[in-house]
Amino acid sequence: MAALQSIRNRGVLLVTAIAVALFLFVVGDALRGGESFFNQSKMNVGEVDGEKVSIQDYQQMVEDFTTFYEIQQNKNGLTEDENNRVKDEAWQTYIQNQLIGSECEKLGLAVTDEEVSEVIKSGYSQMLQVPVFQNQQTGRYDYAAVQTFLTEYKKAKDAGQQLPDTYQKIYKYYIFAQKQIRNQLLIQKYQALLSSCFFSNPVEAKAAFDGRSSECDVLLAAVPFTTVDDKAVEVSEADIKAKYNEDKEQYRQYIETRDAKILDIQVQPSAADKAATEKDMNEVYEKLAQTQTIEAAGNVVRQSTSIMPYVDILKTKDAFPPLISGRIDSLAVGTTTKPVYDAAQNVYYTIKMLDKATKPDSILFRQIGVVAKKDADVEKRADSIMTALASGADFKAIAKKYNQVGDSSWLSSSQYQNAQLDGDNALFVNTLSDMTAGQTKKLKLDNGTIILQVLQTKNPVQKYKLAAVVKELKFSDDTYSAEYNKFSSFIAANPTLEQIEANAQKNGYNVRELSDLSNNSHNVAGIRNTRDALKWLFDDAKVGSVSQLYECGNNDHLMILALTGVNEEGYRSIDKVNAIISEQIKSEKKGEKLMADLQGVNSWAKAKAVKGAVCDTLRHINFASPSFISATNSSEPIVSALASKTATGSFAGPVKGNNGVYMLQVINKSKSAEKFDAKQEQQSMATQNYRKIANSVIQTLYLNANVKDRRYKFF
Repeated sequence: MAALQSIRNRGVLLVTAIAVALFLFVVGDALRGGESFFNQSKMNVGEVDGEKVSIQDYQQMVEDFTTFYEIQQNKNGLTEDENNRVKDEAWQTYIQNQLIGSECEKLGLAVTDEEVSEVIKSGYSQMLQVPVFQNQQTGRYDYAAVQTFLTEYKKAKDAGQQLPDTYQKIYKYYIFAQKQIRNQLLIQKYQALLSSCFFSNPVEAKAAFDGRSSECDVLLAAVPFTTVDDKAVEVSEADIKAKYNEDKEQYRQYIETRDAKILDIQVQPSAADKAATEKDMNEVYEKLAQTQTIEAAGNVVRQSTSIMPYVDILKTKDAFPPLISGRIDSLAVGTTTKPVYDAAQNVYYTIKMLDKATKPDSILFRQIGVVAKKDADVEKRADSIMTALASGADFKAIAKKYNQVGDSSWLSSSQYQNAQLDGDNALFVNTLSDMTAGQTKKLKLDNGTIILQVLQTKNPVQKYKLAAVVKELKFSDDTYSAEYNKFSSFIAANPTLEQIEANAQKNGYNVRELSDLSNNSHNVAGIRNTRDALKWLFDDAKVGSVSQLYECGNNDHLMILALTGVNEEGYRSIDKVNAIISEQIKSEKKGEKLMADLQGVNSWAKAKAVKGAVCDTLRHINFASPSFISATNSSEPIVSALASKTATGSFAGPVKGNNGVYMLQVINKSKSAEKFDAKQEQQSMATQNYRKIANSVIQTLYLNANVKDRRYKFF
């Protein structure tokens, strides 16, 4: 009873405790949910018209485009610069597809499966112009090759067979190509609809024709604005403000950018580093010169850690780097060159010519793969096939018996000689190269045995096999450490931007300005591996702050940054563009002064006597295109217009252009033999009118979609 009363007395306390515990549980769960939402938002690389793009989706886009270029260019892997271009193209293509796709949905435009299928059959899309879909003999797109591949792929997939990576890659690409073709067709429909909204009329068409077909030759006197001294014109703050307000739209920026200052050094090899490299190369040269066999020469290259690996095949001259291909013809077999330094490539190299031979550049062949559970059975089956073929059996019929197609295909030098071939691959190429038309061979490889038959060879060319040791002249760890210690000591002693700028030059360093850095850049100041520095500028830096020391480039750069300004999205402040506007006003006032000074010039004789005038003869001027004036290095529509309306023999001017004042005398007028076709001219003008507005339509869609690009956080 006492216990019960005690519980009653503490009831309020217990209820409160339970309520608090429950509250904390709910809040904790909510916070965890919020944290999950926050983490998800951090994994978005951007946004288009409110649609968020996850890092996973973007990576898939990049992977698809990478596959496209690898297949199109017939190579594995892309360079860093190529990867950066792929990342941008994947992003820009996605934006374009989203923007136009949204508009097409509103307009009721769509692409049917039949339309996509028709493109794939015809092959007119650039997406299909890849080697794997081409006829090996004609080099053209072959729909039958696509069908054959898809049939074989499906058959192997349905049978549960392990498919080679190459097959998976090609199939993945085919699916990607289908999607891109659909998007391309949709864009074409949108463009066609948009272009149909633009018209021309007979008056505009006739004026355009006359302007294009009427030409004249003139004597021109150009007086550049630069002939007027800057002190002769005055630019006031009121002038700048008025000009800024007049041209304000020109100073609108659609993305946020950063201004910074950079102190960067590139570590260079020391004299000691150069001497050590030369010593190593001389030792390699001695070893290479003493080798007596091709195998021994190949081993020397492999052991030397040459940046140009040894490949045991004959290759055409153009397959070698220029610094080597330029010396090939002069080398006899067995000759070894002494080490040479190439400053342009920053490498030392030595070459030993191992073999020269005339071999076919292209080989038409077919093959049958021989497989069995036991090696003895493989050999027995291979010998049986060889015997049957020698007796006149049909190659394709035998291939079909072993569930293979047995079709022929061309192998050209360009398909393999830039790849790193070794083992079975090199043996396969060498065997085919040594065979003659009509010959059949059994070739035993590590992964099985194949029957090869060469049907035809074409274009015999000179080929070379060589052992080359190429070594880059690099700085040593000691050299890098010395530069690092010196640079870091300087930063420690000069922690602020003011101190860095005051003392950089006396320490052998140079501070540079960087303007309008955008977060869609792939690096800072063109230096590789500066993603962390870019993230610091856009995520962590405050104006005036100095970054940490970054080790970047190809592990050869040391760099620090200081953020000096943030240019927010919107209109640039007048202070930011003051210097630009001042120069524009100065040019305009110089032009006005020249116009006032030249008002009395009314003849060619007076014009060519004007101080600072540059005289020239311009021919074939027409109203349809602006004249380029070399004296002022500018395009000047006013000159074309003035010449077109001036009679032969008459003088005209002065007139103010973009970069100078001009006076001219027409010396000849002519008309082209082209006949006026009103209908064709109107169509041409309508197309031109559409092209003038097409880019602004896309830009408007882009701005309305409020595109956000945060890819810099991830790449």
